[in-house]
Amino acid sequence: MQRATLKGHQVICSAFIQRPDNKILIIYCPGFKTWRVPGGRTEHGEKIEDTVVREIHEETGLKVEKPIFLGFGQDEQPLIRENKETSRLILYFLVKTDHDEVIRLDPHEAERHLWVTLSQLKELEDKEGALTDFFERNKGLVF
Repeated sequence: MQRATLKGHQVICSAFIQRPDNKILIIYCPGFKTWRVPGGRTEHGEKIEDTVVREIHEETGLKVEKPIFLGFGQDEQPLIRENKETSRLILYFLVKTDHDEVIRLDPHEAERHLWVTLSQLKELEDKEGALTDFFERNKGLVF
């Protein structure tokens, strides 16, 4: 399978999944040993909005639609399992969900999950680098 890249960066689509109480779903990624929002790599020929919807369903079991583009973040991230580093460009989206939806994590993608406020997410020390970069680029962001 061919992976989308941009000047040496893997292109990844991730989403802030927001409940009506404004809390956001984060997952702990065993491969990177960091907290992140759900998402993943685009497949060849796939629209980025379709990547967001597919990856969220694969990683969490949630069915979402109509992702809204928010911005991007970049990082250099160690791949713990593969003992190497990767350069990533992550496109961030916002999607909404209901309170009563059950999260079914893919154990290969996430060990656990939390619902947090945007402020709590911004303050997390062990979040992925691209999220930190995204918040630096988008100071004052609220949704």
